[in-house]
Amino acid sequence: MSSGIGLSDGQFQHEMRKAAFDQNQASFRALNQQMWQIPLISMTLTGGLWFGVSRVEDFPLFQLALLFLAFAGNAALFVIILRLRFVMEQYLKWLEINHGEGFVSAKGENWYNKPFVVRTAFQGMLLLAALLSLALLVVTYWANREEVFGIMPIDPALSYYEDHAERLADGYEALTLERAHPALLTLMESRFEGRAISVLDVGAGTGRDAAWFAANGHRVVAVEPSDAMQQIARRLHAGAEIRWLVDALPNLPVVSTSGDSYDLIILSAVWMHVKPDDRQHAMQTLANLLKPAGVIYVTLRVGPPEPARGIYPVSEAEVMSITTALGLSAKKLDEQIDLLGRSNIRWISMEISAP
Repeated sequence: MSSGIGLSDGQFQHEMRKAAFDQNQASFRALNQQMWQIPLISMTLTGGLWFGVSRVEDFPLFQLALLFLAFAGNAALFVIILRLRFVMEQYLKWLEINHGEGFVSAKGENWYNKPFVVRTAFQGMLLLAALLSLALLVVTYWANREEVFGIMPIDPALSYYEDHAERLADGYEALTLERAHPALLTLMESRFEGRAISVLDVGAGTGRDAAWFAANGHRVVAVEPSDAMQQIARRLHAGAEIRWLVDALPNLPVVSTSGDSYDLIILSAVWMHVKPDDRQHAMQTLANLLKPAGVIYVTLRVGPPEPARGIYPVSEAEVMSITTALGLSAKKLDEQIDLLGRSNIRWISMEISAP
């Protein structure tokens, strides 16, 4: 009696074994292809997420999310390889039992060709990527824990510059004064006609602008409240004739008690760090330091506020209102895109003087 239509028992059993073999072979090949794709998936995942972290350095919470995703993704792939290799091993055992004459064991004698060496290498790389992502996650969290949890330092702007001085310095020094402040050069020509003047650079940062004025024969006093930034500035421009002071708006107590006055006062990327309630007082402080024909050059960062960095909203209209209340004259000089590539930020430069 046949077990199938037109087939003897022996033929039927042979066909069943052949079907099982074909099915198991196809399943094994599919699993093997998946396992070989996992390293590529891991490299793409990890590289893409780490690159994303480097591009959102001003958003630590997003950095933490990306690093956690990199850690979790590699850990998951580590487990997936374990499962794939277990299932593949069962297929190989079945093949060895049912088709021993066609089974290739490939045991290997040396460490590099023993069983599981490929799986172990794959898993080692996945584990390393997961651990590195976890380490970066912990370091990033620790460095930004105050911002992540909304714990604001007493002076968030100063704290930010202290913590990120080296990185910020690279961006500042990559730009020249001529490129960053074309309106300032025009102002110098129209107001001072090339003569040597006294300059007060408030919030001088890395000293790029102060060094330019010193190199062009002007007397320069540079004010910078961040000790880390000032150390970098002194190192980068060690040969420049600059008098460095630690002082800050709105009072500038050190500068104000010196008795000096200035032809030009520069506030480059500073006004947004002055709290709105302090701005009228700060402007009055600056006006008191001007010589009779002196002028204040200020740049306004028009963009989203960032409280964790001590950045508050600014506007041309607000400056006009403050200067009018103090009996000062203000006018817009120019407007630029952000030269560091931030599309949501633009800069307005203004000239402020006594009428």
